[in-house]
Amino acid sequence: MVWCVRLSAALAYVVAAVLSLWTAGLPSGVPLPVPGLVGLAWTLIGLVWLRVVALWTGRFQGTYFWVSIEEPCPEDPVGPVSLAKGADRVRRNRPGVLHRVRAYHYDGVRWVYLRQSAVWLLLPVSFVALAGLGDSHGSQHIRSLLRAGAAYGPASVAEVADLTVRRSEGEVVGYDSTLFLALPGGVRVRAEDASTRYEPRPDGRVQMLWAPSAPSLGGVVDDGEDLGRYVDRGWGLTLGGIAPGAFVLLLILVAMVPVSIAAEDDGLQELAWSPVTQTVHACAVTGVLLAALPFLSGTASGNDVLGIGAACVGLPALYLVMPIRALLD
Repeated sequence: MVWCVRLSAALAYVVAAVLSLWTAGLPSGVPLPVPGLVGLAWTLIGLVWLRVVALWTGRFQGTYFWVSIEEPCPEDPVGPVSLAKGADRVRRNRPGVLHRVRAYHYDGVRWVYLRQSAVWLLLPVSFVALAGLGDSHGSQHIRSLLRAGAAYGPASVAEVADLTVRRSEGEVVGYDSTLFLALPGGVRVRAEDASTRYEPRPDGRVQMLWAPSAPSLGGVVDDGEDLGRYVDRGWGLTLGGIAPGAFVLLLILVAMVPVSIAAEDDGLQELAWSPVTQTVHACAVTGVLLAALPFLSGTASGNDVLGIGAACVGLPALYLVMPIRALLD
């Protein structure tokens, strides 16, 4: 049961790292799903709760997981001693790799803080991933364009209808209209609720997101939004994604590291193997992942942004509260 706890925790960390890195590197604002992300999220939930079940099972069996059990390595000669040359060199059985791994002390100071450091390294990446998801929901119209194979580029204005002027403090800040746009090949696309910085006129040009295979879906024109990001499927961290991670990294250095050091390794180790504490931890992680699932699956609506916002606040708070509790116990 001890190794069930350890292996489920190790696998959960690996899955969380892959999920966070993969999501954090997606272009900002790209509506999902990306194949595999939803499966990783559910796998992570399962591994987190598998660890909790193993911890409670050990508690009911009276096992104290944070107490190491050292198994002696066999050093006595095994079998008859050879009378041939070199008989003075008594053969000894060397413990195998699995035996050495099993007999290793995992409650030492070095191990405890190595585990804490691994969590600290992953936390900023996870936060960047959550912050990026908050900008990835798009609209149902944009998701339908993407499913049909969206393209982004210039289009010629053929006709302008329902033009209204947007003002702020008496100044013109933009125009809303319905545009009929002409594309090469004689294709005409209607873009409702088009938002432009300058007044659209016939024969003018605007940037439009549309689906060449389904022009009947219409197009999207919005000067205030980078629509080109919706067709960029490359991977790579952006400056906008690095900034939230830098904030969490600062929080780790200023608050989490000093509190964890003050709590000492014994308190952190006992907390890590406490079924009650780890049940709360599993509930919090599950809540974060459930908030992210609508974005990972590409079904998010405007209301789901509140859930991802709460997850962005709750994730660093969770890993700050845990060492504080270890310090106070």
